[in-house]
Amino acid sequence: MRQLKFFYKKDLEKKYSNDFLHVKAYYIHHLLDFFKETRMDWNDLDSLFQKFTQSKVKTSFIDENGKLIDFTNLLDQIFLIFKKHKDELFQDLK
Repeated sequence: MRQLKFFYKKDLEKKYSNDFLHVKAYYIHHLLDFFKETRMDWNDLDSLFQKFTQSKVKTSFIDENGKLIDFTNLLDQIFLIFKKHKDELFQDLK
């Protein structure tokens, strides 16, 4: 959670960008680690992604102003890209 909050703040410092590039990199890094660690079937990406969000990372947090910061949509974008390019992803992971 500390890392997620840190990278979120780093992205906020770059006021010209709403892409949350640091947060995306955080999630991608942990997702790739999860692929290497898991014994789940890689061909079932939907359940793999679900397990990732349930056990490996948080998808939201409450900031110091009491506002809910939710990255579910951002994760959905990442998952969609991984699904779209799963053959290349699996080759790289092997």
